[in-house]
Amino acid sequence: MKIMKTLNFISLRNLSTIVIAVALAITLPTVVIAQTPAETANGPGKVLGIAFQGHQVSNLDQSIKFYEAIDFHLSGEPGDWQVDEAVNRLGGTPGAESRTAIMTIQSSVSDKPFTLILREYRGIERQNWGHLSSSDLLSGHIDITVQDDCNPWLEKLKAIDMLRIPEMNLAGGGSEGGPRRFVFVQDPDGWYIELFAIMPPAPGEPPPGPKVSNSTATFENIDRLGKQPGFNHIGLNVVDPVKALAFYQDVLGGDYPPFTPQPAVAGEAPRMNMLNGWFPQATRDGNLRFELIKFPQNEGKQPPPQRFADISVNYTGFQVTDIDAVYARTKAAGAITVSDGGIVNVSDGRAVILRDPDVGGFVELWEPAK
Repeated sequence: MKIMKTLNFISLRNLSTIVIAVALAITLPTVVIAQTPAETANGPGKVLGIAFQGHQVSNLDQSIKFYEAIDFHLSGEPGDWQVDEAVNRLGGTPGAESRTAIMTIQSSVSDKPFTLILREYRGIERQNWGHLSSSDLLSGHIDITVQDDCNPWLEKLKAIDMLRIPEMNLAGGGSEGGPRRFVFVQDPDGWYIELFAIMPPAPGEPPPGPKVSNSTATFENIDRLGKQPGFNHIGLNVVDPVKALAFYQDVLGGDYPPFTPQPAVAGEAPRMNMLNGWFPQATRDGNLRFELIKFPQNEGKQPPPQRFADISVNYTGFQVTDIDAVYARTKAAGAITVSDGGIVNVSDGRAVILRDPDVGGFVELWEPAK
């Protein structure tokens, strides 16, 4: 299966806001969603949901080693170096050699594993964006739900000398020597991975009650941890939440609560705005969250000039029906095409790479072969 598939988050200056948001998201009622595929707009073509995430790496073998340590599993053997014309048309990388690894991990919201695509390029100029901070524009993260304690995962990375914890000083993660509730780590190319534990009930406490079912995203019903350990969500730092919502919600059909800017408080620094919404995991009912995050320190800044094949660039793959119709709507909304000539025939269907009209986040639309 050849699918070109794509995502940091916390800033120390916004620490108190984030910790409060995390705590509220855990303590408020959660939901298991059952909804129909997202309508992208009136007319033909639907977004069936998030199908995969892609990540461009500097050393494929090192990246495989890292992700295997956090419970991703290699699907088949990594590809050999080749000039793949379809891949190059899709990514706008004429003449490049590339090799790919497809990895999967259990989903936290469904019985279908989630797919991560790692790709290394050579023979073309590539800039390394692994230095971006967790709050920089176009920076992002993925989140994995774990069971009981994050510390065993850190020990696995430490054992292979690949443990890298960014200096975020997050309150509430866990006391020294005890279970760690959450932590951020970075992969070999600087991408941020959030680990968040489903903690066991305290002694004498009853187990959690059944989750509420609700098909509309609100802060009160966000299913923060999912129903089981596994891949949970994607985060992307954006320029303008309203403009980002106009694309990810109105065009791609994501389910988000109404945007309410964080009010200014006299004597306090401006707050970040985190938009917690979701898309179905493609072909399943469970919803994967897709966070759109605006950090106040990015006000007036321009996104970095990333190119699709650059190191530590990420992209999210959406499975669609009638890709021509969905692609036309994204273009009408201001999305920029990356793929050479638009929609490309690939080995498992048809696909196109775009950049969103807000921050320039990379998105793949993919329609499987019938």
